Amino acid sequence: MLHAPGAFVQIGATRDGLDPYLRCARARGMTAVLVETPAYLRWRRHLRRRPFDLELPVPEPEDWEQVRDALRAAGVTPALVLAGFDRYVASAFRLAAAARVAPWPRAGRHFVPPDKAAQRAALRRHAPTVLQPRYAQVDPGAVGTGTAAGDGRGPEGHGPLSALAFPQVVKPVDGAGGLGVFLVRDEAERARALRDAAASANYGGAAFSGLLVEEHVLGTEYSVQCLAHDGRAHLLTFCEKLVLPEPNGELRGFREAGHLAAPGRSAPPALKALAQACVTATGYAEGPFHIDVIQNGEGPFFIEMGFRLSGFGLVALVSRVCGLDWAERAFAAHLERQGPDGPPGEARDEPQEKRWGRPPEETRGEPPYASRVDGRRRRAAGQLLATDPRQLARARALAAAQGHVRVEAGPPAPGPDGFTERELACLASDRQRHAAVLGRVTVEHEDPAWVRERLLYCAGAGPGGGSP
Repeated sequence: MLHAPGAFVQIGATRDGLDPYLRCARARGMTAVLVETPAYLRWRRHLRRRPFDLELPVPEPEDWEQVRDALRAAGVTPALVLAGFDRYVASAFRLAAAARVAPWPRAGRHFVPPDKAAQRAALRRHAPTVLQPRYAQVDPGAVGTGTAAGDGRGPEGHGPLSALAFPQVVKPVDGAGGLGVFLVRDEAERARALRDAAASANYGGAAFSGLLVEEHVLGTEYSVQCLAHDGRAHLLTFCEKLVLPEPNGELRGFREAGHLAAPGRSAPPALKALAQACVTATGYAEGPFHIDVIQNGEGPFFIEMGFRLSGFGLVALVSRVCGLDWAERAFAAHLERQGPDGPPGEARDEPQEKRWGRPPEETRGEPPYASRVDGRRRRAAGQLLATDPRQLARARALAAAQGHVRVEAGPPAPGPDGFTERELACLASDRQRHAAVLGRVTVEHEDPAWVRERLLYCAGAGPGGGSP
């Protein structure tokens, strides 16, 4: 049995492979413990991700009591519990509260992260001026039964499905990474999407706990990266999203393929006000979070909120455009009560290699989560997660002809051989949403329009790559 007092416990591995919290824990001499499903731990080893000091297999990490029991059996006493993946955010906060360790109680003495439906209800109740799409909540167990719950009526719904205009978006209240999200144009497509979503499995193989149907808002999509401290929202970056349509069975879904990041200090006041409204309405007083927004002529529409660091490699983009280590700031807030404007982690006395250890294989050759090699920060940085070999080919040609473009091939996704049927069922959602990523394309420049043009070109959604 390992005796590990004062350990850092991460529930769920990051799917982008960066695991920035691992460096923060080792910088403080903390034992770093990763809790995941047995199947995903095997999958992660095949991807050659950096190992934690201890990796604990738990059949259902979304059940905090299972995690607690596994930690006790291993002799682990946590000092900080954080989620590495959206699926396990609620489990992490519940375990921290039960163990009476950070981020409890500073995140909120009774805080439990609300799912997407509860987020909408909280904003309607506490911040009614915040724009949201009209929506209805649907019980998966009632889909296709003709009951009132099946057509979206209920205390948390904004009205019945019949009151919503098309096109609409169908999505789980507890999904992540675009899993189970459909764009529908009429009632027939909506009925199919609800059936498909209700029959789908969440990450780890469990069923979704609920479904949302909401009107599709046209506009520019943004993801906003923030840190809450003492109940105040601090914007680090905001990213314009590149969202591409993709087939989802016989219907259409979305893939969040790229991001163009800008420093939070240049965010419009409406985005800053929205971030603060989200913190106040949900009662989330301390820790990292991100919100998804659609901006159009009416203003910013709230879409959803995540109570952790962003995935998709955005931790690195935050650093590239504002020079801050988002994960380090979160650690410093939780463990040392240091605000986001305090001394940055990069100012520590020990050398970077000692503090961070070697970076993951897929990011070696660049300074992870730090400023550029030449010490400069770019006004704009963007990235594309390539899922098509033609995207990588365009990016490599662009990188050879121009500066400011780099291409990192991802590790090959493991095949099904060697995994049991039960393991493959547990990994089905990960294989669907994350195994398709072939590599990451990063573009940096002083001109955001220059970055956007090249991201669109690499994605196949824009004209030629332009001049250097």
